[in-house]
Amino acid sequence: MKKFSIVVIVLVLSIVFTGCTNNELDLYKAFNKSQDITSMESDTVLNFTLKGEGFSAEDEQIVKQLVNTLNNSEISIKQKMKQNEEKTAAKAFADMNLNFGGMKMPMSVWVDTDMSGETPKLVEIIEMPQMLMSGMSPEAADKKYLVYDFEKITSTSGTGIDYDELMKFSKDLQPKIANFFKDYQKDFKPEVEVVKYRGKETVNGETLSIYELKLNDESFKDFVKYTVNYTLDNRDAIEFIKEYMNAVVGMVEIPEGEEQPSQEEINMELDNLEKELPELKKQFNEFMDTYKDVKIIGDKGIVIEYGVNDDGYIVHEAGDIDLRIDLEAITKAVKEDLPPVRGVLNLGIKFETKVSNINKDIRVYIPEVNKNNSIDFSEMMQSYEMDQPIEMEESAVEPPVK
Repeated sequence: MKKFSIVVIVLVLSIVFTGCTNNELDLYKAFNKSQDITSMESDTVLNFTLKGEGFSAEDEQIVKQLVNTLNNSEISIKQKMKQNEEKTAAKAFADMNLNFGGMKMPMSVWVDTDMSGETPKLVEIIEMPQMLMSGMSPEAADKKYLVYDFEKITSTSGTGIDYDELMKFSKDLQPKIANFFKDYQKDFKPEVEVVKYRGKETVNGETLSIYELKLNDESFKDFVKYTVNYTLDNRDAIEFIKEYMNAVVGMVEIPEGEEQPSQEEINMELDNLEKELPELKKQFNEFMDTYKDVKIIGDKGIVIEYGVNDDGYIVHEAGDIDLRIDLEAITKAVKEDLPPVRGVLNLGIKFETKVSNINKDIRVYIPEVNKNNSIDFSEMMQSYEMDQPIEMEESAVEPPVK
């Protein structure tokens, strides 16, 4: 559970796939180096604002309730993470405080993974407010923790994981991703300048190199369109995606009684997917053209700054994302026989993350769980399924004899 950045996936692409300026390459190197962190702490704060305008009287009350709940809400997260050099074992902790409309919901999450032994382990423990625990199940009402043991979950669902393949996959994937992106970004040259270097600034008492990612509605759409088209036309990208999907399929163990697909069948499916790419590209470009004049990024745009320390690690992230949802414009762009919808929602997301104690001696303590203080998710779901009434098919019920 590493430090995360609250950026939509396309914005992640804007960093990972940069290859047009030295500024973007420098920031890409910092992102790449951050993958080698073995321990760290971070503090993240997110704030939300929501405004609605132009809605009908009927919809106004619903929008008002939504605004009152989300407006000026806040999520704060304190995280710790420690993993071994081989990245086969890790422990992480996140202490979260959610405040929506004045309603506070503290939560804590622990993750304990170890793929180095004969019996792989992936366990997630969640401590939630008693109100939420009680709402999930009567058995959970007096429990403190909800436990996700992914080995139990996959075994009870009938679909298992080949952990030998999983280990091989996790070890091989990291260098393959690094090599792929290194080659990918060489010819990735969108006309949109995504990142600028702002110079040295003092942040949280430390002198950092500040890089700024900035996009407005037009540049955001241009960048997304270029990125997707470049990817679909890139032979190495397609081969990498096929290799990734092939590895994922190889990890899944088919339930007993079902036939395991042969490698030939898997290759055939992947080849069919590749043949459909031209049509997928056509549909995507038609979609982008349809929404070209529908504004989805507000006037403030998307502005995110990254602070890189002298060791080359990103230790500061802060940004504002201004989203605009114009329901009437979206309805008109669809050009289907839909009832008229009026109203605009403006959603603002503001966040800041501070990273500290990189590669320092950090301790993550996993709480001891047992039958008295916790409930296992897989057992809870089995109990839920057993409590459901068995519905008889109508054809199996004979009408009474008159």
